[in-house]
Parts: sequence; C-alpha cells; structure tokens
Amino acid sequence: MIDNDLLKLHKSVFLDWKNKLGSVDSPQESFERWLFIQASGVLFGGKTGELLIVKKDFFSMPLECCLIHADSFCESWGLKYKMLVMTDGSLKFIVYREDAVNLRLKRASKKILHCHLRYPFGLNAHTFLHELAKRWQENGRIPHEIGVALGYPLKDVWGFMGLNKFRCSGSCGWQIFGDPEPSMKTRARYADARKRAECLLRAA
Repeated sequence: MIDNDLLKLHKSVFLDWKNKLGSVDSPQESFERWLFIQASGVLFGGKTGELLIVKKDFFSMPLECCLIHADSFCESWGLKYKMLVMTDGSLKFIVYREDAVNLRLKRASKKILHCHLRYPFGLNAHTFLHELAKRWQENGRIPHEIGVALGYPLKDVWGFMGLNKFRCSGSCGWQIFGDPEPSMKTRARYADARKRAECLLRAA
C-alpha cells in the first residue's frame, strides 16, 4: 500500500506544482504531467528511481527541452535526475531520490559491486550513476546493475545478472529470483502508487 503519511506530506507540493503548470506552455505542461505518472513509484511508492526514455520530438519538443523540463519537475518534487545517454533520436535519463539510492548502495553486496563489477569504492548516488552512464555510453548496452537504483529487489538484480544462486521463479514487470513474495509486494506497491497519481491528476 501507499504510504499515507507520504501522501499528506506531498499534498501541498502537489498543489504548488499543479498551480505552476497553469503558467507554463502546453508542451511543458504535458511533459511534466507525463513525468508525474511515470515517476509515481518514486513519489508515492518508495521506489528508488525510474528510468525514462524519451523519443525525438516527444510532445513536439527538442530533447534538450525535455531535460530542462525534467529539471523543473524534479525541483518541484525534491528529486534528482541524471542524463544517462542522449543520441539524435532519444534521451535516456533517471529520476531518483538521492538518499534512497545512497541507502541501496550501502545495502548492496560490496563483493559484487567492487570485486565483480569493478565499481570504485566509496560509491554514492552521484558517482554510481556517473560511472553507470559512462559504461552505457561506451558499450552501447544498458548495465543491468541499474536495477540497484531503480528499486528492484537486490536478489532479483543479482539473479538476473547470474550473480547469485537463486533460480528464476516468475516475473512481475521484471524477472523474479528466489522467493517471489517480496518482489510481488514491491510490484503491487509501485502499481498502487501509479493509480494514486492517476487519480490525483484526474481530480486536478
């Protein structure tokens, strides 16, 4: 279920953000409303971050404008964003809670992060995402350890990468490894957050 205390805390933020949208141009309003739904798990469901992919001319805007409006949205909601990969045709970026990513990195296996994946020691949200973006840009493939910053259960992240002993036991938007119950509960929380965000927008 959604954290009701978190919803109460964000009520005034939602109203301020909604009022701000009344003074911006239509493409920015449409983009920020889209971002609100896409980032709902981060806002209301305890999700660490959300990976977003924007195609060229999304809402009839240049990709650079999408980043500017993402910055505006994150400033309104107390979030951070990081551009990961930009090409002529698309933009890939993450919207996240810095403190939540830092906490996940503390809980993640140091042996896997540093010894197997060879990330530098002393990681925080900024350095982790910077290194992840560098690897994505150099290799042209998404590093699967991004799941650490996206709020997927760590057992599922490592299992998908073949770095633990658990077998695949299902899927719920991502592949589940080992005990499915905590993964299903996590997925339900994120889905519930999206429903709440959609209800808030319809009522606005």
